[in-house]
Amino acid sequence: MTGQKRKAAIVGVYATEQARGLERSIWSLELEAIKGALAEAGLSHTQVDGLIPMDYDTPISLHMAWTEQLGGHPITYMSIGNASGGVAKAASAIETGLANVVVIYFGNANNPNGPRQLKMLDRAPRVKDWMFLVHGAYMSVWYAMWTQLYLHEFKAERDYFAEYPVKMRENAMLNPASLMGSRGPITIEDVYASRMIASPLHLFECSLDNDGGYAIVVASEEIARDCKTKPIWVIGGAEAMYTDGYQTITAPWNDPKGAAVKRATEIAFGQAGITHDDIDVAGLYDCFAITVVRNLEEMGFCKLGEGADYMHEGHLWLDGNMPSNTDGGLLANSHNGNPSGMHTIEVVRQLRGECGARQVKDPKIGVSLAQGASVHGLAGVAVLARD
Repeated sequence: MTGQKRKAAIVGVYATEQARGLERSIWSLELEAIKGALAEAGLSHTQVDGLIPMDYDTPISLHMAWTEQLGGHPITYMSIGNASGGVAKAASAIETGLANVVVIYFGNANNPNGPRQLKMLDRAPRVKDWMFLVHGAYMSVWYAMWTQLYLHEFKAERDYFAEYPVKMRENAMLNPASLMGSRGPITIEDVYASRMIASPLHLFECSLDNDGGYAIVVASEEIARDCKTKPIWVIGGAEAMYTDGYQTITAPWNDPKGAAVKRATEIAFGQAGITHDDIDVAGLYDCFAITVVRNLEEMGFCKLGEGADYMHEGHLWLDGNMPSNTDGGLLANSHNGNPSGMHTIEVVRQLRGECGARQVKDPKIGVSLAQGASVHGLAGVAVLARD
């Protein structure tokens, strides 16, 4: 993909209600999101010829089922991935002529998260091969160990990590659709007073667990110019993976050479022809503060060991030079199972100037980073620009 040509653009975004315990099916959430994103763009379901679900276990039969729902015409591009990487792949598919309108979508409902919520068999084998749950671990435990290691290795200030959820709650209070904004502000003292989940992480430092769906529509330049919305051009993007999903994590965790996030960023920024100083707004995957700290380092905004200080200096806050996760992020807006598309949607809305009280002043270029599936094991980066 040669992003500077501006051959593909995001033309429609939509998020369903985000809440805990939605009495909905996954199918209904995905259908609402796809219809909503297409309607925002002014496109018909019969124009869709590419599908990218945000579900790594998607069988080909699901692509075929959606083909029928979208009008029974041939779907010529099918993939999976995270949303930022999905946007990049959609743009590449469009530029190479594999599709003209690609929909990225996800829905989550009635899918409780966490070890205490998972149903276990009463006989062996109780879990899948190489499953981390057999050791009693879960995502919060991995990120707690990562946080503990980082604090020890770089002598980072513990309060800088606790400050992050405080700032995200402030952003969420400016976002009427967020899960936590209506609950008001919190302080660092409130963070430390909340229930311990996995030392050193307290409840307010852990991402949410809720239901919801979203969809993103990427279209060719010819179609985008004729849509109802302002086109947000995909000028760079890439996806990379490095280690497996919470099973065995390659050492060192804080690798000075970097891995998937670093490589995806290098490709995406190179395609877009931008530097770090060009970015006006960002959506950085933030299931825990340590994730943001390491994202900043691997993306090249600061050196290894400097991420916590960089974050504390205010660069990511609403009045900073690169406001990030302005909707409240995964700690205060929504974490709906695979929430990577929520970051992209917020960046798109910021570039359109649609964010009301949390609107960043005159943003021209934004970046969306999705990562997860173990310690920086999977990453996707999309660089977006308005006209």
